[in-house]
Amino acid sequence: MDHPECIFCNIQNPNLVITNTSDGIAMIYPEPVRPGHVVVGVKQHKQYLHDISEDEARKMFALANRMAKAIVEMTRAEKVYVVGVGDGDKHFHVHLIPKMPNDAKLGPYIFGEKGWAASVGSKFEAAEIAKYVKALKQKV
Repeated sequence: MDHPECIFCNIQNPNLVITNTSDGIAMIYPEPVRPGHVVVGVKQHKQYLHDISEDEARKMFALANRMAKAIVEMTRAEKVYVVGVGDGDKHFHVHLIPKMPNDAKLGPYIFGEKGWAASVGSKFEAAEIAKYVKALKQKV
């Protein structure tokens, strides 16, 4: 056990595990926001999305897709938010959080005038955006 603090490498409560296969690990989040809050992580202990291979990403997101469908069916959620923050557990994963019809929308908390994006100063000139578009096109 190389990462004893990692909830994916050191599963404390096996009763929360939904599946643990070569596709990845899916489990009920130990401190769920609401019923149906699931985390899906890659099998290997790698910290960020850019650290995992395309195959690992494909498998993990396919598992997340299957989980999201099951969550919507089970909870009658309107949709499932997919959140990948990685500030806590250093093992790449996403949170799948059911958004019920009467819930407030998450977007304003991220992109609104008082949201996270506003706190990092997300105003860019067209030339700077064009520079990133050009550079990223060369990478994919």
